[in-house]
Amino acid sequence: MSPPVAAPRPPRPVTVTIAFWLQLALVLVLLGLAALTVAEAVHFDGQIDRAARLVPDADPDEVAGERQGNVAMTLVLGVPAVLLAVWLAATAGRVRRGANVARILVFVASGAQLLVCFAQCCSGGFLVPLLTMPEMGDEPPPDWDEEWETSTFYDTLYSGTDPWDDVFFPAAGLGVLTVLALSAAVVLLLALPPANRWFVPRTANEALPGPAWVMPVPTYAPTGYGYPTAPLVPGFLPPNQPLPPGYLICPDPAAHLTAGAPGTPPGPTGPPAAPPEDAPGHLR
Repeated sequence: MSPPVAAPRPPRPVTVTIAFWLQLALVLVLLGLAALTVAEAVHFDGQIDRAARLVPDADPDEVAGERQGNVAMTLVLGVPAVLLAVWLAATAGRVRRGANVARILVFVASGAQLLVCFAQCCSGGFLVPLLTMPEMGDEPPPDWDEEWETSTFYDTLYSGTDPWDDVFFPAAGLGVLTVLALSAAVVLLLALPPANRWFVPRTANEALPGPAWVMPVPTYAPTGYGYPTAPLVPGFLPPNQPLPPGYLICPDPAAHLTAGAPGTPPGPTGPPAAPPEDAPGHLR
């Protein structure tokens, strides 16, 4: 049996084209969030340097803990954004060309984006305190909380207002909402029926209005140009019909037919039965 022939693919739907451009916009927003995170890390590291200069007797462990927390938060927020941006950029062109695997990868990336946002919101607030705590197995000193509250270094680092923070946090929040909205729009457009039919085209047999095995059977077979047609008899090949390789011919096809069926050959041959004596025209 020959493999199914794919039906001609229709033109690319408008929804797929819109999803392609929205996916590229999503890549740019993710890269922008990553760049914003790096800029915040550089700015906060400068704030740590400023506080260390203003407090010459600052505890080195406090300064090192703030630097480690700054680097950790940058990695937690920036690395997933870069990875998702690369993922979506690599699949955008294939989505535009109709690769169904690329569309599935976009769906996976959107789900991963939701998980990353949830994980960042849940774990980001607890990461910095864990990094600044003493090593596991060592109990904090009794006056550890008092040192945190009375630390001149922390007071200098977090006191006052920073105009950069007034710009960074609203921009970061708006960027995350934009990423979620664009991801939802791309998934919706790629899952609509027109896009689904374009990414998964039906075969030629599936495109027929009915079961693929139901095919019209001709009633008459041509016997030659300009000659009348001859009726097809079940069990017999049409006249002048070439035999395919390996075709088996039954020596007595009539044995497989039921009596009275259309095209059934006459019954057993032999002398015809004598007509009754009272039949008209019978000679006595």
